Amino acid sequence: MKLKGSLPVIPTPFYNCKIDFDSLLRLFDHLFPELDGYTLGGSTGESVSLSLEERRELMKFAVENTPTGKTIVAGLTHTNLQEIIALARHASELGIRAGLLPCPYYFPNSLDMVLEFFKALDRATDLEIVLYDNPLYTKTWLRAEELFTILDACPHMTGVKMTDHDLNKITALKENRNVVVFSGDDVVAFRSLLLGVDGSMIIAPSVFPAAYQSVVRLLGQGNQADALREFSDHILPFIHLFGPGDEISNTKALFKELGIFRSDEARLPLLPCTPERLREVMLAYEQCMSNSDTRARSPAIQA
Repeated sequence: MKLKGSLPVIPTPFYNCKIDFDSLLRLFDHLFPELDGYTLGGSTGESVSLSLEERRELMKFAVENTPTGKTIVAGLTHTNLQEIIALARHASELGIRAGLLPCPYYFPNSLDMVLEFFKALDRATDLEIVLYDNPLYTKTWLRAEELFTILDACPHMTGVKMTDHDLNKITALKENRNVVVFSGDDVVAFRSLLLGVDGSMIIAPSVFPAAYQSVVRLLGQGNQADALREFSDHILPFIHLFGPGDEISNTKALFKELGIFRSDEARLPLLPCTPERLREVMLAYEQCMSNSDTRARSPAIQA
């Protein structure tokens, strides 16, 4: 079966500078059973601030503690290709479904550089790979035709996480290639769903699992108006206020406030959420939850 579904990118909880696995278990309890799985150790998971051993340990813990039938995608972002390959092989050995990998960052990339990079990984592992199209951070802007070239050259690359706001690329990928496409930015999540993405790798589903899945189900039934109303009432106020730019620290602070995380620690260079930002985030969160309470009490909706 093809990779699909709501697979939110989750933050990595820390306590006293170490991964807080107890908090991660509470996050799993919060996510499930509603969601299809999650994406571990991506940008939101501060992958670039984790050691190779921490990333291996995180993958192993995730596999051992994720409910049966739920999908795990592991972030593979790194500046060292051999360590990317080692992470991909480790994920494959553990039974993780897929890896998420952006274009190499730091050096200015040409298409040939990116193509050789992905081909080398594809030859070295049998893990399914999702290309993380994130031009803002990688400074590599790929047109749809260039994505086709990479996908055609890499048999294990079966999906694209679309963070680029050029959403015409979603349509091009869906119409011209048998490739799975994931929404990759909360800001354009609903429009991406309208364009027929196969799933979402964003933050919002991890905060509002039930509401997000309700939106997905309504769209699957062809009910766009009710889906938009659900999204606007129960998710959109949060998206307006929680980011972008400081969304990792803000999400951690929110989870701490909700009792899911023991700490809101982030690793430098990220800075903790300020009290002022937390008040804004909580204002939006509470508005979404208040809307949910109002809906539940409405006789018209219950009928």
